[in-house]
Amino acid sequence: MIKKLLFVAMCVSLAGCLVTVDSDSRSLQTVWNEGDVSRLQVGISNQDWVRISFGDPVTKLSYADGSEIWKYRNRSEKDTEVGLFLIFSVDVEEERTETLSIEFTDDVVTNYWIEEDRF
Repeated sequence: MIKKLLFVAMCVSLAGCLVTVDSDSRSLQTVWNEGDVSRLQVGISNQDWVRISFGDPVTKLSYADGSEIWKYRNRSEKDTEVGLFLIFSVDVEEERTETLSIEFTDDVVTNYWIEEDRF
């Protein structure tokens, strides 16, 4: 009976130490943030304002109807380490890319959206 109690006490005391997690996030490239995007106004903001606010786009797509889509990218990386009581450790790296796409017709913003990719 005493051996069982000692075993249970040992298991309970070690349970809090079995799993460790360490996480670190860092930006690799930041061009825009949500505050910048919230200032975009469909039908009002024009290409000059967007260029001044966001800089030159990473990609420009032009269509036959005269419309254009400008793309801006933010990249970040998250590194997470999970360990199990000195037995093993797993390092998980995740890269995240957010793409802001802004559509123009006749030099004025007609639409914008954000896409997210995780690798």
